Amino acid sequence: MSLNIRQKQADALLRMLHLHSTAGTTKEQSDLYKVLILDRFCKDVIAPLLRVNELRSQGVTLHLLLEAERQQIPDVPAVYFVQPTTANIERIAQDAAQSLYDAMHINFATSISSRLLEQLAVGVIKANAVRRIAKLYDEYLSFIALEPSLFSLGLPDCYLNLNDPAAKDIQIEAAVSQIVDGLFSVLVTLGVVPIIRSPKGGAAEHVAAALENKLRDHLKARSNLFSEGTSALAATLSRPLLVIFDRNFDLSVMLQHCWSYKPLVQDVLGLKLNRVTLAPDTAGLPPGASLLPQHQKKSYDVDDKDFFWESAGALPFPKVAEEVETQLQQYKAAVDEINSKTAAQQQADADGVVLDHEEMLKRNTQNLMSAVSSLPELQEKKKVLDKHTNLATALLSAIKARGLDGLYNLEEDLLMGKADTAALNKLLQGPKGSAADKLRLALLHVLAAEAPPTDTELQELTATLHTAGVPDTTAITYVARLRRNRLTGGARPTPGTPAGLGVPSQGNLLDWADKAFGQGISSVTRSVKNLLSGARQAPVAAALEALMDGKQVCMARYPFCSGQLLGACDVVWRVFYCSSSPCWLNAGQA
Repeated sequence: MSLNIRQKQADALLRMLHLHSTAGTTKEQSDLYKVLILDRFCKDVIAPLLRVNELRSQGVTLHLLLEAERQQIPDVPAVYFVQPTTANIERIAQDAAQSLYDAMHINFATSISSRLLEQLAVGVIKANAVRRIAKLYDEYLSFIALEPSLFSLGLPDCYLNLNDPAAKDIQIEAAVSQIVDGLFSVLVTLGVVPIIRSPKGGAAEHVAAALENKLRDHLKARSNLFSEGTSALAATLSRPLLVIFDRNFDLSVMLQHCWSYKPLVQDVLGLKLNRVTLAPDTAGLPPGASLLPQHQKKSYDVDDKDFFWESAGALPFPKVAEEVETQLQQYKAAVDEINSKTAAQQQADADGVVLDHEEMLKRNTQNLMSAVSSLPELQEKKKVLDKHTNLATALLSAIKARGLDGLYNLEEDLLMGKADTAALNKLLQGPKGSAADKLRLALLHVLAAEAPPTDTELQELTATLHTAGVPDTTAITYVARLRRNRLTGGARPTPGTPAGLGVPSQGNLLDWADKAFGQGISSVTRSVKNLLSGARQAPVAAALEALMDGKQVCMARYPFCSGQLLGACDVVWRVFYCSSSPCWLNAGQA
């Protein structure tokens, strides 16, 4: 059973762009010129999957925002991909009334309610524009697929809405409904009906119960989204295990500084929708001077099509330098091989070696064909390596400026129960690290402590943060309250299988890195401890391992929510976080 969420969502979007045509007319629909109309959320859904050139290959000549002012484009169909909201329905009815497009193919990110459907019908009937509405579909694509096993629900205020003491019941229910719609869309796209588990109490159990009810009501129908096509067999024969955790279950993973490549890029450089934007390099330029092309802001796309991003994404930062060097050597060897063939022919001519005319023509033709076929691939590889060299250079500058290596070391010690208060205060009062860095370190100290901090300890920590330049310390009070009320699990690890990536010996780190990334990479990487011998297991990983092993204590704490939806089958576990953070699908066969 394939659970590549990114590929399945991309396939669904292509079907939408082909106007849901049959297999025989797909080529015709891809050649048909069309306009794509998006709201902001659905624009974020498409952005990591289909670039502008890929949209053009599907016949999309323009992609416009729904709320923007748009001109009439006659004799061209429009594909709408929007959320089913009151404002969007009103704008769609307005477009139909103004006859902006010849035909309107309307696709909703999730199912539209009867009330909104009636509102759309009334609007187009009043405008006498019913003939403009060609098709209407519920796509169930209300999530953002970033990697084959990583997606986000795109709800940045989710944690606040679920944990704000001043939030009203209607706001909490609306937030839960959005989460359930997103998770239901994921399950429909994957074509699976999971076994749902969640810890007792809190928002996670509320979400799990609501999702179970939605699935149960949907499966009561003889014809449903899980009983159609090839997904029916997968849904009945293989059921994944869906474990829903509240973000408070383990806050430390969101606060800790990281040392592996992908998380560093996201945390330090601001990865958004698989795109990284580097700030302009103004070092050495006089004030007011215009930026040269090499100093201007640069943006890079990183996704599963990037071979280096996929192969080195989980490596610790120093190993990325070694991987770049390895790939560069392979690139240079391939280029030298092409050049050597030409050089050999030139040397033969210089030595007066007489070759048969046909033999010489054959060799030259073979060499030319080999070069023509391999050069584009080599050029693309060099472009990727240059991109990651620039990213690594920016990372190194941030590591040195903010002292991220020291923060990472101390946070690991905190989570392993080895750090002392003196080391913490020394780093908090030190010159390196931004205010946010120091606040995150202090929060981890509160989470990792054996016992919740006393009022005196909390006041001393807050005073230290104010002295270090942290203006707002309300987060410290909030996390301390969570610890005291036992609303968040302690971050102290459970001994067991080593978790996390360690940094290998740095004695032979590449000399070229100092030249490529700037002076100082060796000193930075040597300061990071070798953590391969550490035995730290994340709380989520420990809970999942216990669930997969069927341990009775864990089973009691994570009751079934949907055990009777379908017969029991082989289980593959999956993890979702009930928060604004991305959701990982981690696979393991039961």
